[in-house]
Amino acid sequence: MRSLIIGCGYVGEALGQRLIALGHSVTGIRRADEQNNRLDKLGIHPLNLDITEAGALDRLEESFDHVVVAVSSSRGGREAHQRVFGAGIANVCAWLKTHTARSAVFISSTSVYRQTEGEWVDEKSRTAMDTATSKTLRDAEDQIASVDSPATILRSSGIYGPGRGYLFQQFIKGAATIEGTGERFLNMVHRDDLAKAIIRSFDGNGGTFNITDDEPVSQLNFFEWLSERTNSPLPPFAPEPDPSTRKRGITNKRVSNKRFKEALGFEYTHPTFREGLENELRIQR
Repeated sequence: MRSLIIGCGYVGEALGQRLIALGHSVTGIRRADEQNNRLDKLGIHPLNLDITEAGALDRLEESFDHVVVAVSSSRGGREAHQRVFGAGIANVCAWLKTHTARSAVFISSTSVYRQTEGEWVDEKSRTAMDTATSKTLRDAEDQIASVDSPATILRSSGIYGPGRGYLFQQFIKGAATIEGTGERFLNMVHRDDLAKAIIRSFDGNGGTFNITDDEPVSQLNFFEWLSERTNSPLPPFAPEPDPSTRKRGITNKRVSNKRFKEALGFEYTHPTFREGLENELRIQR
């Protein structure tokens, strides 16, 4: 099997290692070359190109059984997000239409759901175009769904794992705050569960699925658990941030993972943030 990971970063590296263990030959695309040695050591063949440039993917001479699109705009702002998920995804889809694979998987985001009342949402729930980033992401989903390969859209919630997880890292640094009353829900997924879900999706028939753990948790309860586990004080309360200051705005919803679990018999290794963060807490001690 040959697999291509377009956007071989934090999730892509973990995915690549799992695929190699399954006997796949894996090529990982990154824009810059500073991580090439790292990818080589992991057994991933590095290829450097910028998907936002027309024709860049023509450098790919091989055919691939599975193509995973796990791109991000890194820490760039709205313009970078538009370039990657606008022009970049358009270029990827144009290439996919002439290089049919057994499966194509696009890692999207649960940020396409803009609900704000703490309600449960699933794949049938309304998505919105009220921000530039959510509109661009929904357009990217539609483009991926139109390719000839069986296409799977995985809407991932907030990704955490080894060395990653903004609120957890802020708590460890003593820089965390509880926003407003702390009632806003957090939806999270461990990096390794996302990688595992991507591979499981190879066996499906395409479609759109939420990938998030079993338990949305309020920000307050999240920090209460961390405070108890570390015997540390609860972070101070702070005013709710201005949504306009955040690239994806601010939402408050509980995301259901039921459809993917039922359709593909998927079980999470880290069904809640508690299991996922125990190892990180051990490292901190």
